[in-house]
Amino acid sequence: MRTLNLINASFARLGRQRWLALAAGVGLLLLLALLLIRIYGPQPEPLDPFVRYRPAMKPAFQTQFDDLSQAPRYDITVELNAQENVLTGRASIAIANTSPDPWPSLIFRLYPGLEHYGGRITLQSVGIGDQPVPYDYQAENSAMRVHLQRPLQPQEQVDVRLVWQLDIPVWTDSSSTYALFGNSQQMTSLPLFYPALAVYQPGPTASSGRWWLDQGTVRGDAAFNVTSLFVVTATLPAELVPVTSGTLITSTLLNPNQARHVWVTGPSREFLLHASPTFSSVYTEALGTRVTSYWLPGQEAAGRAALGYAVAALRIYSDRFGPYPYRDLRVAPAPLSYRGMEYPQVSLLGIELYSLFRNDLEMLVAHEVAHQWWYQIVHNDPVNEPWLDEALAEYSMKLYMEKLYGQKNADDLQTVRWQLPLDALRAAQTDGAIDQPVANFANSAQYEAIIYGKGALLYAALRQTLGDRAFDKFLQDYLSRHRYQIVDSKTWLNDIQSLKNPNLNRLYRDWVQKPLFSAP
Repeated sequence: MRTLNLINASFARLGRQRWLALAAGVGLLLLLALLLIRIYGPQPEPLDPFVRYRPAMKPAFQTQFDDLSQAPRYDITVELNAQENVLTGRASIAIANTSPDPWPSLIFRLYPGLEHYGGRITLQSVGIGDQPVPYDYQAENSAMRVHLQRPLQPQEQVDVRLVWQLDIPVWTDSSSTYALFGNSQQMTSLPLFYPALAVYQPGPTASSGRWWLDQGTVRGDAAFNVTSLFVVTATLPAELVPVTSGTLITSTLLNPNQARHVWVTGPSREFLLHASPTFSSVYTEALGTRVTSYWLPGQEAAGRAALGYAVAALRIYSDRFGPYPYRDLRVAPAPLSYRGMEYPQVSLLGIELYSLFRNDLEMLVAHEVAHQWWYQIVHNDPVNEPWLDEALAEYSMKLYMEKLYGQKNADDLQTVRWQLPLDALRAAQTDGAIDQPVANFANSAQYEAIIYGKGALLYAALRQTLGDRAFDKFLQDYLSRHRYQIVDSKTWLNDIQSLKNPNLNRLYRDWVQKPLFSAP
């Protein structure tokens, strides 16, 4: 009996082995079939690396993301404590080395620390992935250097994680106050409230490049940034009405006192957060863009007028330079007295333009909206070569005037706004070259007369030399060729020389490189 049981057990074990072998064979065949299907069968769609950012761009411009695979990507989360004037933030930033040089360290600009911004960013932790790394402050606390464990080679990518606290300055509430950053007149202006990757400028030889650390002054713009992509999540006091770069994705009331907002951007130079508890707004659609205008109490008429000016400028410049690619465009008052300042998808206008200087509101809107092409899309060093964007944004005002009010009014603008101030400089023997850093000018009057006025007259001379059709084509080609890039005076000259007009070299030499009008 025991022998029979052993025999039966042996047959049972043999059966199980056969079944196990058969199952293993079938499994192997299935794996082989799946592999063949994977190789030769229908392929799944690749993951879209830009899916988060696409809502910020109009449908016709979605392909522009294709050239942004190495653009820095910021994922920022912040919370504002309005009572203590403190903003806490954390960010994950994907950074690729787009230069020909290895980077032993990374430099981030802390723009709120600039003297004329008056704020302070304090880093609480810095890491590469999940590993903490050392860092130190640079350029009078307007930058920080992150030390890498090994140099970041060209085309390599690294993820930087930052946690920081921003102390927000509070300025006087006088309507004449010029405050680029901080709290004033019931408004909070926070451009570049986060550590921003500095611009790396390659040198003439290998590894001779440098990180841009210039600090600028209150005159002109001090921010210089590479094109980047942003996702920003902000928890703010519920009563604040935010005005920002990018496109709003969600807005959620967390409790009676707090709301959480999420914005995304297309290719942008920076991200602006500007807000007030007293803003009202109105919007309209133009060329597929939602144009929104904001105003403070008692300024509704001026706010609605600003909307009309912004829509007109958007249409005129889209026809003249090239289409505006973004889903949103905004204009809003700010504590900038009677001046303006450009940001991605936002034009901030001094509060006095809505009241005492209302007659200047239209021209300032026309100028600042032009910066969406000449600064936001085509960028330049605003501290050392401010003429490159300011002169062209200023001349754009004449194109705006011609379209809406005719040639005579446009010519009057040219005479009164540009020619007469330049004539005054000539009489005082203080004329100068256009291609100069901001710091070279003795005062604001000289700076504005040369960079804005003389720069605009340069474009008038260029247009007269080329003729209208060739001039328009030059601007359109300039925009298309350098979209989302950084240009300098040499770039501009190369584009001029490509037109093969011998008169243009002399025009550049006389207008840009030296004073055209010298006193006898």
